[in-house]
Amino acid sequence: MSRLIYGWLTALISGMPPWLGYFLADSLAWAHFQFFPARRHGVMANLAVTLPRASRRERARIAQRVMRSYNRMMYEFFRLPHLSREELLSSVEVVGREHLEAAFERRRGVILASSHIGNWELAAVMIAQFGYTLHAVAGVQLNRWLSSAVRETKSELAIQTISPEDGFRKLLRALEHNDPIALVVDGDIYNHGVDVEFFGRKYNFPAGPGVLAQRTGALIVCGYCERVSPGRFRMVMEKPLDPADFASIAELNQAVASRIEGHIRGHLDQWCIFRPMFQPTEHPAAEPAGRTRSAEA
Repeated sequence: MSRLIYGWLTALISGMPPWLGYFLADSLAWAHFQFFPARRHGVMANLAVTLPRASRRERARIAQRVMRSYNRMMYEFFRLPHLSREELLSSVEVVGREHLEAAFERRRGVILASSHIGNWELAAVMIAQFGYTLHAVAGVQLNRWLSSAVRETKSELAIQTISPEDGFRKLLRALEHNDPIALVVDGDIYNHGVDVEFFGRKYNFPAGPGVLAQRTGALIVCGYCERVSPGRFRMVMEKPLDPADFASIAELNQAVASRIEGHIRGHLDQWCIFRPMFQPTEHPAAEPAGRTRSAEA
């Protein structure tokens, strides 16, 4: 039943003319901002860290653009199964594919590290269109009822979904076969993390990229897929990070975190994370008045 409902939804949405789909997505951005307070709070809390000098009004404007970006992504996501290969390839400008190809020449697989910028689902489909079987770590897809249908659809697009509960075994096997694996490192599905500096704060970052790279020798390619206009995208893949160039896993994960931070800084209005990412800054507790007077006496 879930596959039937999901198929009906994708057929209905893909049947809309693009101008109408994007118009509806943009028109609902204000409602998304107003009527989903938990999401609004999450975005505003993150912007308070990433844009500490901006006013609340400026952050609210950016937050509404984040809601618009997510609405657009969902419209695009439901269209994906019905796009032809020609339509897909013509809509995406690919920058840095040579870095990906060079990384595969090592024959140890490739670790793709990205964040929730623009249309990350489209980036995964593009990797599959290059002729690779992509293994992507993901939790619940959309919601628990539709998750199995989404995973089945992705498998038809040469994207194999791996659950966080599967651990590293399936990822190691994929890298042994020289396949790419995708880790969206700003998600909330990772149980094991390491402390890195992220936007000037200590942040619990997933250990997976560094651990897998050091264990297998696979290169890490960081990138993102930004939306440059409705229906037009730019997919960027950067020069790989070689685990042999870093003295420790901690240094390698910090390098990944620094690159991802740069991507987010350049695309704050397309960074679709709706939970507070950063712990509040702790302030020293004030000394009791009596103790202070005693110290001064």
